[in-house]
Amino acid sequence: MNAQLVNVLVSIVFSIAYLVVAMKVLMPFFNRISSPMTQAARLLHLGTIFGFGIILNDFSEFAGSAFYYNYQKSNLGMGLYYWMLFSLIAFIFSFLIFHLSYRIVNIVTKENETAELAKNNFGVAGLHLAVFISICLVVSKPLISWANGFVNVPIYPN
Repeated sequence: MNAQLVNVLVSIVFSIAYLVVAMKVLMPFFNRISSPMTQAARLLHLGTIFGFGIILNDFSEFAGSAFYYNYQKSNLGMGLYYWMLFSLIAFIFSFLIFHLSYRIVNIVTKENETAELAKNNFGVAGLHLAVFISICLVVSKPLISWANGFVNVPIYPN
C-alpha cells in the first residue's frame, strides 16, 4: 500500500482516538461544574478540545514524518510507536496546559470559575478559553522541540 495513504489513515485513527480520549477525560471535570452542562461550560469544553487539537496538530507533523520514514524502511512497529509516544506527550501537555490555564483564570479573576460556569457566565468561559488557546499556540512548537530532544529522534525527511 502507498506509504502516504497509510500515513493519512494512521493519522486519522490516532487523531480520532486522541480527541475521543480527550473528551472522555475532560467530561467528568465539566460534569462536576454543572449537570446538565451550562452553555458556558459547553463552550469551554468545545474550545478545550480545539486547544487539544492545536497541540496534536503540531505534534502530528513530527509523528507523521517519523511514521512515514519508518514505514518506508519496513518498520511499521517503530512508526506506530512514535505516533503513540508523541500522541501521549501531546495529550499530557494539553491536559497540563488546561489545568494551568484554569489556575491562571482563578488567580486573575475575583470570581470562582467553577461557580461562574455553573451560572452560565460566558465571560469567564471566554477568558479561560482565550488563555488556554493562547498558551497552546505559543507553547506547542517549543514542546515539540523539547520532546524531540528528550526522546532523541532525528528529524525525518518527508
